[in-house]
Amino acid sequence: MIHRHHAVPCFRILLVPVVFSVLATTCGVAWWTVWKEKRSARGWGVAASLMYIMLPLSIIYFRPSVWNHFAVMLGIGIAGLAAFSRRYEQPDSTARTYANLRLPGDGTSDLFNRMAGTLLFAVSLGVLFLVDRWLRAKGVPENHGEAYRIVSAMLVVLVITTLHEFGHTATGLALGMKLRAFAAGPFQWRVRDGKWEFQFKPTQILSADGATGVVPTTADFPRSHYLGMTAGGPLVNLFTGIFALRIAFREQANSTVQAGGLLALFGAWSLALCAFNLLPFRTGDNYSDGASIFQLLSRGPWGDFHRVVAVIGSSLVTPLRPRNYDIEAILRAAHGITQGKQALLLRLYAYTYFLDQGKSFDAGEALREGESIYHESATDIPAELHMEFVFGNAYLHRDAAAAREWWTRMEAKKPTRRNVDYWRADSALHWIEGHLKEANEGWEKSNALAQQLPKAGAYEFDRYCCFLLRKAIDEVPVAR
Repeated sequence: MIHRHHAVPCFRILLVPVVFSVLATTCGVAWWTVWKEKRSARGWGVAASLMYIMLPLSIIYFRPSVWNHFAVMLGIGIAGLAAFSRRYEQPDSTARTYANLRLPGDGTSDLFNRMAGTLLFAVSLGVLFLVDRWLRAKGVPENHGEAYRIVSAMLVVLVITTLHEFGHTATGLALGMKLRAFAAGPFQWRVRDGKWEFQFKPTQILSADGATGVVPTTADFPRSHYLGMTAGGPLVNLFTGIFALRIAFREQANSTVQAGGLLALFGAWSLALCAFNLLPFRTGDNYSDGASIFQLLSRGPWGDFHRVVAVIGSSLVTPLRPRNYDIEAILRAAHGITQGKQALLLRLYAYTYFLDQGKSFDAGEALREGESIYHESATDIPAELHMEFVFGNAYLHRDAAAAREWWTRMEAKKPTRRNVDYWRADSALHWIEGHLKEANEGWEKSNALAQQLPKAGAYEFDRYCCFLLRKAIDEVPVAR
């Protein structure tokens, strides 16, 4: 194109480096501002996306026959333009500060936590490059275009993630646990209010994230079983990766088993994911399997934390109620874990224990500690947890202003479910503000939903909270 339409040698020499230097600079600054969560990220993202659109279109205009070579680049530009066209909401400074920081004693490192996502992406690209070189050396034919290879790679990642989570699930079920949630990429199943629900999240299509929720069926569930369940995911990736590579190495280059090199890529990526996931790191609120194994083996607060979480999970499938929690283990863990979402959850566990025990003063103090941690290091919590603060401030503290403030925060999270907790919080808020008609309407909805929940300790506690609120509305009406 340059040779035909621009005969000036100087222009020919400078055009390519200038164009690609501008493209590299724009994309680099866009990446940096997104990573640093700057307000300018949206503008730079739109600029980079437009360049990804305009460059292929300018080439296709002069050479229509090469459009298929630039289809992927054009698609990335359009997708980026759609993504960055939305209004940018800068995350809360506290949530951003604590997003990936190491919590004392959790076995991770600040630097590795920050770099884990980037390193995983770099390792994946490196493995892809090595596999591609091996395939070329072996003579495995490439019969498809770039779009096919990209979609195939995405499917390989989804299969690897699914097998990883299946390893956790199968091991947990074999050890006597019960499944409560399963997620692999955009496909997510979980039990909500006692019923299985399925969600498809398109935003997770390009993600390698997965999750498994299995809970023990006894309060004294052996720690060794929990370790086995945690190690089950990486072990499945190890075995399937070795098996796939062994077949790929033995088969002929033109064999259909090679699947155009996808079998080798599946095996190599499986082994890379297994090795990387056994390293201890934290991204957001989630820990790698390696970090979880380290914490389970530790004797300090993190060991107590995992034992507490196991007991909490068992209350969803057994008669165990919050009043039966091991409060000593909760307090020990809370003494050592003083920041982040885990610290806030420990205070809420103590709050529910004391409330179920009828110890209102202790429950109120635990709730106040949870509020303090929220403001210091855990503002990025889901809407469902805000409902507990609404109810607690209304019922325990009789503080209408605080209850309303927590309700406003909850609404800012845009809750999608109006369940037992939602209507109970709604009723408590209206009651403490003196709106008895609305309080009774909210209570009726909450109680009706509570009666439909299964017979398990956690759900019995929900019904008990409805009883406490009903008693308060009837005996202590708040004046308008």
